[in-house]
This record gives sequence, C-alpha cells and structure tokens, in this order.
Amino acid sequence: MEWTIGELAERASAALSPTAQLNGRVRDVPNERLIRWYATIGLLDPPTSRRGRVALYGRRHLLQLVAVKRRQAEGLTIAEIQAELAGASDQALETIADLPSPPPPAPPAAKSESTRPRFWTKPPRTPHPTQVNGVRLAPGVTLMLDGGRPLSPAALADIGTAAEALLAVLREHDLVPDHEGNQS
Repeated sequence: MEWTIGELAERASAALSPTAQLNGRVRDVPNERLIRWYATIGLLDPPTSRRGRVALYGRRHLLQLVAVKRRQAEGLTIAEIQAELAGASDQALETIADLPSPPPPAPPAAKSESTRPRFWTKPPRTPHPTQVNGVRLAPGVTLMLDGGRPLSPAALADIGTAAEALLAVLREHDLVPDHEGNQS
C-alpha cells in the first residue's frame, strides 16, 4: 500500500495520537514539511515511487517516521536518532514504532478480459537495507561504518588512535568541543 505525503502524515498522526506526549521542543505529530526535512537529512528513505509529480510512501516510511517521533519523545536528539536508525531493519523499526500489524491483504479482484494491468502500478525494486555500525569519536562526532560486522576492542582502539588527528582539526575549526567539553 502506498500513500501520498499528506496521507503518510495522517497515518503517523493517528499512530502517535494516543501516546503523543512530547516535550515543548518538538512537534508531537509530523506535518508534510517535517516529513520532507526528515527525508532530506536521511531519517526517511526516499519515496517508494512517484505518480507524476506526486511522491508515494509505504509502510517502511511510516515506521521510520513514528520511530523518530517516539525517540524524540524519549528526549533523544536528531543526531542520536540518526545514529541509531541509520540502516535500521524493518524489524528494528517495528519494535521502536510499536505499530499494530497491518491488516491482511484483500483478495485480488477478478480481472475481466478487457482489463490490462497498468505497468506503473508495480512496486519498484528497493535495495535491501545495510546494517551500519556507529563509533562515537567525541561528543557530536560519530563514524558510521557500513557492513554491520562487529568491531573488536582492538579495532575500536585503533580507530580511536587514528581519529585523534581528525578530531584535532575539527577542534581547531571549532566544529567539536575541546577535551574539557568547551567550545573554543
């Protein structure tokens, strides 16, 4: 099933309404503008397909959107949510979003001889999500690694040592706090 951005916002609002108790810093229900911004910063996958100029979204988008809002309700920052949900599986999103299972699909309608299937109604092929590991190098700096292989303590130590030069440059340009947590 696919929805327009407005329908996606309505479904997310309905899913969040019984438990929407967010702090004053964030909107408790998403609107179309917020959904577009989440897609821009990578919290939502690109639209599943398009019908002309209309973007269409599916269940994974709903799971991503509700999961983001649930994590915000718990007080996590956007950066923390991005690190947690980057490349998250549908199963992980289901757990966080805590949505009811979708209803079973309706039986297919009988086709008449004169009805041809429309070529654009086929869902597009979507890439399989990749597991991502995040390594916190410093407050505000996280290294994201595709592949999902667990990192050994030795690998983490080597990454930390190698990252010191990068962190020094970032601190020099006031992009991360210094060792004491002060912005220079």
